[in-house]
Amino acid sequence: MVIIMTALLVLALLGTVWGFLRQAHIFMAGKTQAKVEAPMSTAAAIVTLAPGARIVSATSEAGKLVLHVDTASGGEVEIIDLATGKLTGQVKTQKP
Repeated sequence: MVIIMTALLVLALLGTVWGFLRQAHIFMAGKTQAKVEAPMSTAAAIVTLAPGARIVSATSEAGKLVLHVDTASGGEVEIIDLATGKLTGQVKTQKP
């Protein structure tokens, strides 16, 4: 009985060490893969606003970024495709 219990204890310890080494390998592979996939300096889109303009709100739906912008001449809504970063639509309103 003592020999069987000792063998089971040794197998449990070996399984624990193997599990820790496996998780460490997975963790290190994920860290190096994350560095290669997404550089932090790239932007999805670059929006240039007129002087004095400000973004009132921004929402994202179905891969599109919708910006509500308030300018001196009125308001505007800009729709930007997040996949390409290009302006796909724009609606301008004038102040009365």
